[in-house]
Amino acid sequence: MQRARASRLMIVALLTIGAIPLLLMMTLVVSNSVGRVFFNTPIKLTIDGTGLLGVILISTAIGFAERERVNVVVRIVFERIPERARVFVEIFTCIISLAAAAILFWALFTGALNTLAMHEATIAARIPLTPFKFTWAGGVLVLCLFLAQHLIEDIVKAVKGVKP
Repeated sequence: MQRARASRLMIVALLTIGAIPLLLMMTLVVSNSVGRVFFNTPIKLTIDGTGLLGVILISTAIGFAERERVNVVVRIVFERIPERARVFVEIFTCIISLAAAAILFWALFTGALNTLAMHEATIAARIPLTPFKFTWAGGVLVLCLFLAQHLIEDIVKAVKGVKP
């Protein structure tokens, strides 16, 4: 149960961190809209700000989605598969998902290292991109960890003969 408690604490922390950029994004977009309509003065760098805040928001949300197993499943096809075979289909799709997420993490992490070396920044605001790229890679790493946890759980189900 320690693993379940640790993953629950990690998700609560990530969702709390993710709520802050969501509020800032909403405030920024609404303020920009009000400024444009009523004062004919938009907020500069709204696009950069919402984009970078979106990276933080999505990075914290993808781990939660996998932990709760709320990612897309094609129910029409899945329900036609016999119950015993569903566990093996889940294992197969989890392996594919984990492999894809691991490749994505590797690409994002090496890209973040390159960004760090090149001192890349946004065009308009000159905000450094490195922390945001590492945040995105960290979010995908959390996704990989939950996929690995679900893969192990599915293998245990298959060995024990438990229904999905």
